[in-house]
Order: sequence, then structure tokens, then C-alpha cells
Amino acid sequence: MTEATSPQIDKALFLGCVIPARIPFIEKSAKVACKLLNIHLNPMKGAACCPDPIGINSVDEKTWITLASRNVTVAEAMPETEIMGLCSGCVLSLKSANQKLKEDAHLRDEVNEHLIKVDKQFAGKIETVRHFAQVIHEEVGIDRLKSLVKHPLTGLKVAVHYGCHFIRPSELIGFDDPIQPRKLDEIVRALGAESVDYSEKMLCCGTGVANASDDIATKMNYRKYTSAQEAGAECFCVVCPSCYQMLEGGQRNVRKMFKEKFSFPVFYITDLIALALGASSEEIGLKYHRPKPNKLLEALGIE
Repeated sequence: MTEATSPQIDKALFLGCVIPARIPFIEKSAKVACKLLNIHLNPMKGAACCPDPIGINSVDEKTWITLASRNVTVAEAMPETEIMGLCSGCVLSLKSANQKLKEDAHLRDEVNEHLIKVDKQFAGKIETVRHFAQVIHEEVGIDRLKSLVKHPLTGLKVAVHYGCHFIRPSELIGFDDPIQPRKLDEIVRALGAESVDYSEKMLCCGTGVANASDDIATKMNYRKYTSAQEAGAECFCVVCPSCYQMLEGGQRNVRKMFKEKFSFPVFYITDLIALALGASSEEIGLKYHRPKPNKLLEALGIE
């Protein structure tokens, strides 16, 4: 496969923790998709945990901002002027730190007092932090994406899952309507697939809730799966590694609690884009997904 002939898009790539450590095949599909879209990725060497926008932020917001800003300084030493992430939570943490320190001189000075101890200083050089899907919609563009499709995902019925951090807080993210988002659906449709409207589309995956109660999270998943099934969806599409793991693994928990079996393959948005642009299932590691998407791929004419 060759790179797309569109102008090169340059990004500093922040991978976070979960994708490279637990689901590295998502990293692979993202890199394959980016190559086909002519998005040049420069890995942020030396970056650490984002950190998680729920856990550490709930305990000490200033620590959260300081750790996140340290990651931003890694990108400030690179030639790229924008950070791209594959995880909604990572994007939220880094985007929050970048914007807050630019706007609040007192907070910036206070954080820099800590960063100087590790030979770092936040300078405000990074223009913004965006999710891969946002880059696709805003820089590649829907029309350009459509023109690059080699293997339309015609007939695939997808339940798009936005999750919590991808579009909220809306005043910070500034990407889509937080109540009735549509841009992920537009990307999915551009690939030839059908984005199914289902009643629990905006329901959280339950990852944060599971920290307090696995049972409540499982009940949420049951509602999610039932809603998607009733709407005729065949799979889920996600943009967050925590959502990916929860919507995959939650099917086992639902089977145990409710004695009802769901078999929804869960695709990352990078998977669907790579497939539609001509990548093979082997190339992007779809064999590591559970449940396996084999039947859906066969229906699409993909080995």
C-alpha cells in the first residue's frame, strides 16, 4: 500500500498507557490508517501517563494538571505544533493542561516550579490537542475520506459509541454537540457503513462506575447491548481504549449476570478506517478482538 497523495499532516503522537500496554493492535491499526491518510506521526518519546482524568483529578486537580503539562512539554521540544491522541481521556487531560496553563499565568508559574525539578518548563508552544477522529473530520475532511475508500463497508450496521470524554466538557473540547453528536456517525457513513440509531447511544460504557460497583456497570452494559441489538446493530465503534475494553469484556459479565449472550465485535474507529482504505484484517490485528469479527468481515468480502 502507498501513502495517500493528499498534503502531509504532521502530528506529535501521544499513545498513553492502555493502548500500547494492553491493546497494541489498536496502535497498529491507527498507524496503518494514518499512513494511508498521509498523516505523519512523530511519537512523543519520554511521555508518561496522561494522567487519567477521573482518578488523579478526583484526588488532586493540581497534581493532575502538573503531570499532564509535563507531557505537553515533551511535545514542545518537537517540531510539530499539535498533539494527536487516540484516547479520549488522554486528549482531555493534555488539552486541559495546555489550555489552563496558557490562560492562567499564576497556575503556570506554580506548575513550572514543579516541572523545573525534572528539567521541564511549560512554554505554551503547542497550539492544541486533538483526538484522531477530530483530525479526520476537521483536517482530512469527510469528502476527502470518501474519495480514499477502496473497500466500502457497505451493509455493516454500526452502533457508534461516543463515550464521556470525547465530546465533554464541550466548552473545552469544542468538537461536537454534547447532547446530540453526529461527527463520528458522519465518519462511519463516509466509509460506506450504516450508523444505527439506538436509544442508549449516549449511555456511558460503565468504566468509571465499575470502580465503585461492578454490578451497576454490568447492568448499564446490559441496557447498552439490548438497545443496540433491538436497533439491528451488528457491532460497536469506539474512540476510547477504556470503552473498548469495557464493551468487549462487559459481554462476559452480562452473560454471567443475566444469562443472556451478546456477541458484538467492538471496532476502534481506526480499524474501520483502515479496512475501508484497503488494509487487511491481518495487518491491523483484528484476530485479537473478542468477540471475533470474522462473520462480519466475510460479509464485507474481507478475509
